[in-house]
Amino acid sequence: MLWANHPNRCADAIFKPYQWRVAAECGLSVADTVITNDPASVLRFMDQRDATITKALGPSGITENGERKVAYTRLLTDDDLADIGCVSVTATTVQEFVPKAFEVRLTVIGEQWFPVAIHAATDSAHTDWRSDPTALSYEFVQVPESVTDGVSWFVKRANLAYAGLDFVVTPDEKWVILEANSGPQFGWLEAATGAPMVAAMANLLMRGNA
Repeated sequence: MLWANHPNRCADAIFKPYQWRVAAECGLSVADTVITNDPASVLRFMDQRDATITKALGPSGITENGERKVAYTRLLTDDDLADIGCVSVTATTVQEFVPKAFEVRLTVIGEQWFPVAIHAATDSAHTDWRSDPTALSYEFVQVPESVTDGVSWFVKRANLAYAGLDFVVTPDEKWVILEANSGPQFGWLEAATGAPMVAAMANLLMRGNA
């Protein structure tokens, strides 16, 4: 029987520290990251880098005053430093802001891969493309061999038949993985590019063994 993906594998793979460790062990480049509730650790991390971002450690959906919102990735500023004590409230994820030429969503559906470059036309979308969908454009790109090898090992290690891996591609063409989604949406990418993702998923499920 084939699951895409088995609920237990989704639960394991959605844990970002697990993703980053496995990705590094599979030879993929991972952005420098600290997870801490110690304000001094955050300040030291920021002091050693040109720019840093904060992002959700788990799901990005939040409810505030009864309203459903998304906690987008954002750059940390001097204003954040003025209230750095709030870090002590919970585990806070701070990550190096990797210089980017563009981002790539690599959707893996069984043996079929769909690497789509995401180009952002506004500052907010450049930081987190989810924040401004109207500012995005898309094109297919080729995955470097080293990244292909790393992703192949990653999905095998995580036991995933279906995944969406997010990469930053730097101006010097280095691919840096940000995270891996074990239940990614893909309809919007098929609509934008014509990639036959629905057909690939149907074929994967019809095969029925994995």
